[in-house]
Amino acid sequence: MDIAVIIPTFNEEANLPAALDSISDWASQVFVVDSFSTDRTVDIALERAREGIHVVQHEFENYSKQWNWSLTHLPIEASWTLKLDADERVTERFKQEVDEAISTAVTDLEGIYFRRLFHFMGTPLRWGGLSSNYEMRLWKTGKAVFEDRPVNEHAMVQGRTMKIKGMVEHHDYKSLSGWIDKHNRYSSLEARNYIAGNWTGDLQPRVFGNPEERRMWLRCAYWKCPGRLILYFLYRYLLRLGILDGRAGFRYCYLHAAYRYWTELKISEYRRRGTLPEIIWRRRGEPHMGLNASIPKINRDDSE
Repeated sequence: MDIAVIIPTFNEEANLPAALDSISDWASQVFVVDSFSTDRTVDIALERAREGIHVVQHEFENYSKQWNWSLTHLPIEASWTLKLDADERVTERFKQEVDEAISTAVTDLEGIYFRRLFHFMGTPLRWGGLSSNYEMRLWKTGKAVFEDRPVNEHAMVQGRTMKIKGMVEHHDYKSLSGWIDKHNRYSSLEARNYIAGNWTGDLQPRVFGNPEERRMWLRCAYWKCPGRLILYFLYRYLLRLGILDGRAGFRYCYLHAAYRYWTELKISEYRRRGTLPEIIWRRRGEPHMGLNASIPKINRDDSE
């Protein structure tokens, strides 16, 4: 299929092989954009260079800037571009639906929304509202740009869009400690967003807008609710039936509410102390010596 897949990575040796397996013999181009991993992530990708896997390293500033750099500098030749995280897997049903949607699409179609099925501690989470969220992760090449938001960034497409039912599966093989470490960092970034007045990024919150705009509207409404943390947990666990996912559903709903609580605590700490929430970044490695022959010429501007 005429699709380029971009996979951002940092220390993803546990997850990357399965992600690459899921798109082999389907994507026409695959780019692994690594931000100087300290494990075997780059080695794993380079071992599959004969399969057409291209690897490049770029200094990480934040998530949206990493994506916008990738979209403007990678030599993407495919007609469509797919955003895929290293802990995600493309399913056969998803491939079939994407192939059909693209082959039969009207000429002005520029983006495709789809959902993800999260697996938490080995259990699929089919309830709790997670699997009902449509996200813009597949677009006609050159038609998307990421909002200026350092975390939980969204791709913005201006033209005609559609939704498909096929889902990408999210399997994170890292430990629970890794999840907590990541969300501790995310909560600091989100708190800084709120402090800077950038809570919704470049998206216009609209109750009748596209899926991302509706989520931004709900996010704004959330901050106006008294007792919002308890309400958020009850919303996911009871109203959105997270309880049907059993023990894993409770754990995930509880941890996600805790993540929001960390964000609020960091905002409160800033108001008392006047110092921005600390972002504990993981140590980055050195440039990998084996990359020179892995990727065609990268587009660069004079500032780099």
